[in-house]
Amino acid sequence: MKIVIILPTYNEKTNIEKMIPVLEKEVFPQIKNHEMQILVADDKSPDGTADVVREYMKHYKNLHLLEGNKEGLGAAYVRAMRYAMDEMDAYAVLEFDADFQHDPQDIPRLIKAMDEGADYVIGSRYIPGGAIPKEWGFHRKLISRVGGLFAQIVWMNFSIHDMTAGYKLTKSEYLKKVDLEHLYSKYYAYKMHILHDLVKMGVKVKEVPVIFYERKAGSSKITRKDLFDSLYVVLRLFIDDRKRFIKFLFVGGTGFIIQYAITYFCIMLGLQQFVAAMIAAETAILCNFTLNNMWTFGDTKGSKHHGGFFARMLKFNVASLASIFIQGVAVYLAVMFLGEQLVIMGHAIHTSLVILFPTIVLLVLPLNYIIYNRVIWKTQHLKNKKIEEPSNEK
Repeated sequence: MKIVIILPTYNEKTNIEKMIPVLEKEVFPQIKNHEMQILVADDKSPDGTADVVREYMKHYKNLHLLEGNKEGLGAAYVRAMRYAMDEMDAYAVLEFDADFQHDPQDIPRLIKAMDEGADYVIGSRYIPGGAIPKEWGFHRKLISRVGGLFAQIVWMNFSIHDMTAGYKLTKSEYLKKVDLEHLYSKYYAYKMHILHDLVKMGVKVKEVPVIFYERKAGSSKITRKDLFDSLYVVLRLFIDDRKRFIKFLFVGGTGFIIQYAITYFCIMLGLQQFVAAMIAAETAILCNFTLNNMWTFGDTKGSKHHGGFFARMLKFNVASLASIFIQGVAVYLAVMFLGEQLVIMGHAIHTSLVILFPTIVLLVLPLNYIIYNRVIWKTQHLKNKKIEEPSNEK
C-alpha cells in the first residue's frame, strides 16, 4: 500500500538536505509492507529549497515536488493532500515537519498502529511517553496547550489528548470525505478542523506517544495569532454542529407562542382546558412540522426514504402522539390537583398556561428533537453520524 509523506516547506533548504537522506536510507528500509513516497510541498522558497529537492529527485524515484504560492501551512497541506490522493493514489498520507521537530524514526510506529486497525493515527505529545521540548518557555508551552484543552472542553472530547498535534497518519478513504477546500483555517488550525470532521465520521483513532523536539535550524513560526485562530475554529465548528438544534429551538419557540395563543383562545371559547391544550398542541405540532421540514431539516426534503410532504406529515403526527399525550396528561393532572386557576403575584392565571411551559421545555422539546432526528428525518441523521464501510481495495 502506498503511503505518501507530506513535507511542507518554506525556506527549509538546510533541513530538507538532511531530512530526505534520513527518510530514504534509515527509515524506509524499516518499512517492509508499504510503498513509501515523499511529497515536498514547497511554497516557492527563495532560499532554493526546491532546487535541493530537484537534485535529490535524480537519485530517488519516490521523491516528488509540488510547488505553490505561500498561503499558509494549512493551504500547503491541503494542496499536497489533494495531489497525493488524486494523482499519486495514496492509501494513506502522513503529515510531517521537515525541521526535525517530528522524529522520522517514529514513522514506523505510526504505520504499525495503522496496520493494527487504526484509520487515523496521531503522534501525541500529551500521553505517557510523549513530550514537548524542555527548551520551550512558558509562553510557548501555553500556546501549544491552551488550544488543545479548549477544544477538549468545548467539543466534550477527552479521549483524544493532543488535539493540536501535527504528526498524523490518515487513510485516504476517510480524508477524501473531508471538505478540504472549505476548512476554516489556512494556517495551523487546519489540523483541528480535519480532526473534528474525522472524529465526527467515527473513524478509529489511535494515539502514539512521540517526543516533539526543538527545531534543528530556524525558529518556530507559531504565534499568538495562531492560538486565536485555533479558538475561532473550535468555536465555529461547535456552532456548526448545533445549527440544526439552534434552528429546532427557534421553530420550537415559534410553536410555543402559537400553542399558548391557541390554548388561550380555546379557553375563551368555553372549551375545557384539557381539550384546549390538546387542540393547541396539535396545531403547534403541524406548524412546527412545516417549518422544520422546510428549514431545520430542509436538506432531507429530496430523500426518497421519506416520501412526499403529506407522507412525512402523517409520520410526524403518529410519532408525535407521545408529546401530545404528555402535554394533555400534564395539564389534566395539574388542573385536578391544583384547580382551574393559580394565583401568581396577585394575578389569577389558568393552570394549563402555567404548567405548559415546564412541560414543553423539560419533556416535549427533548422528546421531539429525538423523534425528528431518529424517526422523521432518520436518513440525514445517519448520514451525519456514520460513513460507508471501509473498502477492501488497497
